[in-house]
Amino acid sequence: MRRLLVGSSAFLMLTGMVLVLPVYAAPAPAATPVEPSIAGVELGSVDRPRDDAVVTADGAVVDAGPDADVAEGAAVLPADPSPQDPVAASGEELDGVPALTVSRPDTEPFSAIGVTWSEDESVVGVQVQVRTKNAEGAWGEWQTLEQDDVELSEDGPSGAVRGGTDPLWTGPSRGVEVIVQAVDGSEPRDVQLELIDPGSSPADDVPGAPTITDTAHAAMTMPAIYSRAQWGADEGLMTWGPEYAPTLKAATIHHTADSNDYAAADVPAIMRSIYAYHAVSRAWGDIGYNVIVDKFGRAWEGRSGGLASTVIAAHAGGFNTSTFGISLLGNYELVTPSAAMIETAAAVAAWKLSLHGVDPKGTTVLTSSGGGTSKYPAGRAVTLPTIFGHRDVGATACPGKHVYSRLGDIRDLAAAKVASEGPAEAVAAPVPAQTMLRNDNVGGVAQWTTDRGVPGDVPLACDWDGSGNETIGLFRRGRFLLFDSNATAAPASADFFFGDPGDVPLCGDWDGDGKDTVGLWRKGVFFLKNSNTSGRADGSFGYGNVDAQPLVGNWDGDPFDTVAVFQAGAVYYTNSNLVPLAAGVTPFGDRTDVAVAGDWSGSGKDSIGVFRNGTFYFANSLIRTRGDLTVHFGDRGDRPLVADWDGNDTTTVGISRGY
Repeated sequence: MRRLLVGSSAFLMLTGMVLVLPVYAAPAPAATPVEPSIAGVELGSVDRPRDDAVVTADGAVVDAGPDADVAEGAAVLPADPSPQDPVAASGEELDGVPALTVSRPDTEPFSAIGVTWSEDESVVGVQVQVRTKNAEGAWGEWQTLEQDDVELSEDGPSGAVRGGTDPLWTGPSRGVEVIVQAVDGSEPRDVQLELIDPGSSPADDVPGAPTITDTAHAAMTMPAIYSRAQWGADEGLMTWGPEYAPTLKAATIHHTADSNDYAAADVPAIMRSIYAYHAVSRAWGDIGYNVIVDKFGRAWEGRSGGLASTVIAAHAGGFNTSTFGISLLGNYELVTPSAAMIETAAAVAAWKLSLHGVDPKGTTVLTSSGGGTSKYPAGRAVTLPTIFGHRDVGATACPGKHVYSRLGDIRDLAAAKVASEGPAEAVAAPVPAQTMLRNDNVGGVAQWTTDRGVPGDVPLACDWDGSGNETIGLFRRGRFLLFDSNATAAPASADFFFGDPGDVPLCGDWDGDGKDTVGLWRKGVFFLKNSNTSGRADGSFGYGNVDAQPLVGNWDGDPFDTVAVFQAGAVYYTNSNLVPLAAGVTPFGDRTDVAVAGDWSGSGKDSIGVFRNGTFYFANSLIRTRGDLTVHFGDRGDRPLVADWDGNDTTTVGISRGY
C-alpha cells in the first residue's frame, strides 16, 4: 500500500504517451533529453603515434602513425593541407619538446573539443594547442588548453577515468588541428582527441523560467537555477550514482576555461558538451561541477543528486568532499566576469552555505585526499576560506585571475545576502509541525497527533518496512526522512537524498515486494525508486499535464502500485509504470480540490477522493462520479494525508498542519 500527500501546487507539461489532457495555452518548446555524439581521434603517444598522428620536434617530423602520409624527417607542411593527406598540425610548437600532432581539416560536425589521456599522476605538465575550422570553412586562431586540475575522490566512480584538458566550446565546426606537448618531460599515453556534437533542441533558444525552486520556506531564498532537464541532460550517460558527504563546509569557485564568445541560446548545448566530456570522455559518469553560471547571470544545475544535498562532485582534486563547486562559464584568465555573473555566483554560494550554517566570510578546515594535481598530500588538514578559489588547493590558474581577484567581492555579497535574509531555517530551532490522524472515516477529533518535522517539510505516508502499518515520512528539500513508527520520539529509519527542492514526493510499492519506496514528480515526469536509498531512479516516464496533481494507487488490485494524475476535476490513472497508458478517466471533484487516493472500503482496490476546506469526499469506485462518503476532519488550509494507519487494510483520514 502507499499514500502520498499532494499538498504542493501541481502543474506541469504534457508529456504523456497516449494520455491527452486539456491544454489551456500554447506551450513553448518542451525541453527533452538530447543525446550527444562523441568522435574520438586516437593519437597514441610520442613514442608510438596512432593512425594519422605525427610526432615532430623543433619543426621536423620524427615519427608518424601508420596512416600518416608523410616521410620520417620531413618538414612540417603548411596550414590547410588536403583531407587526403593528413600531416602535422601547422601551429608553433614549444622548442625542444616533442609534439604529438594531428591535422583533420575535414571532419564530421562538432561544437566542442577536448584532449584526454590515460590517467597518470606523474603527467602534470601537458599543454595542448588547438584551432578549428568553422562551418563556413574558415580556420580560427590557435588556442591553448591547459591540463585540467581535477581528480575524483575515493567516492567517485571506479573504472578507467582519464586525465585531460578542460573542454573547449568551438561552436559549429568541421575541421581541427591539435598539438600536444608535455612541458615537464612526462609522456601522456593513449592520447585521444574528443570531438563533441552536443545535438540541438528547439528548447535551447527559449529555456523558459528556471524550474528548480526551494519550497521549504527557509529564510534564505534559493536563487533561480535551470534544471538538468531544461538543458537537455541525457540521464543515460550518467554512470556515477550520487555519493554524499556528511556535511558541507565550503564553496569552491571555478571557471570552465572555455570560450567567452557564446550566445544565450548556446548555453544548453555547452552544458551538454561539458556533460558528455566529463561523463564519457573523462569517464567520470557525470558532470563535474555542482552549478555553472553563465555570463548572463543564469545558473544551471550540474552534478546530479540534489542541489540542496551534500552530493560529492568532481571539481577540485583532493577537495571534492564537503565542498560545492560553482563554475563560471568562460575563461576568466582572459576577460573580466560580468556583474550579473558575480552576483549570481554569490547568491548561489550564500544560499548553499546557509543550509549548513556556514559563514560566507569565515574559514574552515578541510582534509586533502591527495592526488597528483593537489597542492596538498593526502591527510593534510588545510585552513581555507569558506568561499575559496580552485587555485588555492590545486596546481591551476582556475578560476582565472579576473575572477580570483573578485573572490572578496563574492564573499561580501554572499554575507550581505545572508544578513539581509537571515540564516536558513535548518540553522534555527523551528517549532515542529503536526500531523493529526484517525483510524476511521467518521470525523471528529484526532485520535493520534505526531509532532514531527519543521515548516517547509512535505509529509507523506507509506508502509516503509512491510509491516502493514503505514507511517509518516518527510521530504526536506531533496532529502527523505522515513519513520517506521508514528510516535513523535521515534528515530528515522532511513535518511537519504533523492530529488531536488521543488519536487513533489510520493511513494508506493513499485515492484510488488510488499515494501513501499519513494518516488518524485517533477514537471510532468515521474521518477521511481525500488529502494529507500540515495542514487538514481530505477524508472522514469512522462505522464501528466500543466496543472495536474500526481497520485499513486493500486487501481486494479494487483501487487503493484501505479500512478495517476488529477486535473480539472478528473483522475487519469494507469495500471502500468512500464508502459504508462491511461487505463481510465474518472470525473470527481472540482479543479481547485486537493486529490487523494486510497482504499476507503477495504475492497483491495484504491479509488479517488478530494479534500476541500476541511472536508474529505471519497468515492469507493473509479467508475463512480458521485461521492460515497463525506468526512469532516481538519480546517481550511490544512494538508490532507491519508493512509492505513492501523494495518486493517482500510485507508483513513489524516491532516498535516504547520508545514
